[in-house]
Amino acid sequence: MTTLEEFGIDATRMSGDALLARFDARIKTILADVQRSPVWAAVMSNDEPLDVVIDVLREIYLEIVMYQPDAIEGAIAAIAQFPRTMPVIWFEEMLHHQVEEFDHGEMALRDYIALGGDEQEARARRQSPSAFAVAAMWHNIVHDRDPFLYLGAVYLFEGLTPIITGQVKDHLNNRIGSFQGLEFIGHHATADLEHTRQIQQLIREIVAHYPDNVESLIYGFEYFAHVYPLPVWTAALQRARRRPTIARLAAE
Repeated sequence: MTTLEEFGIDATRMSGDALLARFDARIKTILADVQRSPVWAAVMSNDEPLDVVIDVLREIYLEIVMYQPDAIEGAIAAIAQFPRTMPVIWFEEMLHHQVEEFDHGEMALRDYIALGGDEQEARARRQSPSAFAVAAMWHNIVHDRDPFLYLGAVYLFEGLTPIITGQVKDHLNNRIGSFQGLEFIGHHATADLEHTRQIQQLIREIVAHYPDNVESLIYGFEYFAHVYPLPVWTAALQRARRRPTIARLAAE
């Protein structure tokens, strides 16, 4: 199966800039899907009770807590599989990016606790099926020993996150002002803009150096898009909506 058969595009004819244009178009499509979703409506509505918004945000943070360590582990292991013919500076750039991402699960945990979550429960609980799927995707990139998949997947992470967090941050600031539990959103609304530019430049350079691996970048992006973001955010919304029922059953 080729990208032409799978996605309708010929990867053999794509430059780095053409690939980035493809990725950015897909991010716009994914963003539109997010903005039509129930979880977006719950967070971005001016009419939704604030306790509901907080419940949803808290559960999204919990999803991040559950998958982020595996995403980092998989990313670093995949980076280590790049060809040794690759300029070392690119290897250093990719590792430096992951250094800056290393503790973001803990950042999400701090926000989870600030919004009423229990730290011990978060650290001890099993991964949700949605978080497990995200973790499995990153580990399978390592298992396949195709590190070029990593670059496609990480571009979705870095290209979409600042857009989403920026819009959520602006909406919440306008609706209720600042409050505890927005460290993760505030940080990613700005820091990931530089990360996006960093990954864009890496993709241009690596595609020019390894043009036969464009297909892997496309598949990596689409593998990740299949499990993120809406599946994890929908799971968070469903847990948030179950909270009143759980509380009622616990009281009976």
